[in-house]
Amino acid sequence: MTLAKDKKLPIVTVFIIMAVYNVVVFIIPFDRGGGFWIGYGFSMLSMLLTAGVGFYAFSREGLRSKFYGMPLMSVAWYYLIIQLVLGFAEMLLELIPIPFQYGIAVNAILLGACLVGLITVDVAKAEIERIDEKIKEKVFFIKSLQVDVEGLVDKASDESVRKILKELVETIRYSDPMSCPQLAAIENKIEAKVAALAEAVDSDASKALCNELQQLFAERNRKCKILK
Repeated sequence: MTLAKDKKLPIVTVFIIMAVYNVVVFIIPFDRGGGFWIGYGFSMLSMLLTAGVGFYAFSREGLRSKFYGMPLMSVAWYYLIIQLVLGFAEMLLELIPIPFQYGIAVNAILLGACLVGLITVDVAKAEIERIDEKIKEKVFFIKSLQVDVEGLVDKASDESVRKILKELVETIRYSDPMSCPQLAAIENKIEAKVAALAEAVDSDASKALCNELQQLFAERNRKCKILK
């Protein structure tokens, strides 16, 4: 589904509910006093709020961001369902002489609880996305090196060199993926050795460079364990 459709879907769904709701509400012969209009007004507000939350939750690009937006939609839909039930109840109870201020208070409390829930979930969503981006940055070093060495396997013409390069790829694949500032020195050495290996992939020096890289990765993994 495209981004444009993702944005429109909650709005279209809510407007369908809104149309059906208005038909039902105005066909049923409710006594349209203060309680009716309070229930009706807050119910309409809940639908517009749900549509707005849906647009906001799915407005960012990327499947992961949309997935993180699902809890926001869950809060909005729960509020919508509860508010619709409450609104109908207020319309049905119109015949009972209950001061309209009580209806406003109950609906306002429900709306406030929904807004607090949406703010809380959105803050948590933003924090999760921040941590996710941070993790992506930390694992980029290993992922990038793995791709580079895999490319050298295809370039190597000597079968023995290809074998040790494949072993190096496996070492990189199973190395600790997380990077941190304390590993900068050894990771700079690894990058320099990989660059040298790319220049000497079919020379006699390639095997020695692979052995040195194996030792550097072993040292890096030991330091990663210490830092945890």
